[in-house]
Amino acid sequence: MKLAISSLFFWVLNIHAQATDLQQVIAADNQGLRASQQAQVAVSQLSDEQQILQQQYREVLWQQRVADKYQLQLDSQINALHNANDELERQREQVRKTQIAVSPLMQDMLSTLQQVVESDIPFLQAERKLRLQILIQNLADPRIILGDKMAQVLDAYQVELSYGYAAETWLGTLDSERMVNFLRVGRLGYYWLSIDGQQAAIWKQGEGWVQLEDKWFQPLRQAIAVAAGNIAPDIMTLPRPDQASVEGRS
Repeated sequence: MKLAISSLFFWVLNIHAQATDLQQVIAADNQGLRASQQAQVAVSQLSDEQQILQQQYREVLWQQRVADKYQLQLDSQINALHNANDELERQREQVRKTQIAVSPLMQDMLSTLQQVVESDIPFLQAERKLRLQILIQNLADPRIILGDKMAQVLDAYQVELSYGYAAETWLGTLDSERMVNFLRVGRLGYYWLSIDGQQAAIWKQGEGWVQLEDKWFQPLRQAIAVAAGNIAPDIMTLPRPDQASVEGRS
């Protein structure tokens, strides 16, 4: 009987010991599971942080590329501005040199125009002298830029040159006394014919108006009609200054 009780006691103790070991195993397993879960959470957090860092890194790289491109464009624009500034300064220097050279040139051209008008046959004197007077005033005006001044000088030259190949006629006063028909054929000849067609003269440099013989009256009438556009253009046969009669002067 004692032996049976002892055996039962040891069996109970053994069962209790086994139960205790099982509880320890279960507790250890639970602890391991919790540790594994915590590790998994930590790994997930690290993975999320890594993704965030990778995204931030990609954004930094993109921003750097954008900044590099912008810097290249900025450098290109700065270089272009420097080049434009250098070119502008070069042009300014060229303008200064041009002004130094052109101003005396325009004065020389003006003097030449004045000499031409003074020594030329005396047609349209009031108009031509007024043009010269305006030109003199404009060349001295600091408000007018150099280019406009040169343009006015060239325009005046062009007008004077045009007188050399144009034929024109007009009704005007001779010596403030009588009306006559004037005829100018370029700078080759300057004539007048009386209204009644009975008197005519040619301008001879150094002598003034020199009377023409009556044989020239009809050619003059025809030339005046051509210049006025009243008849079709034709060859003009007119006297030269050296062919004028010196028997009388108007």
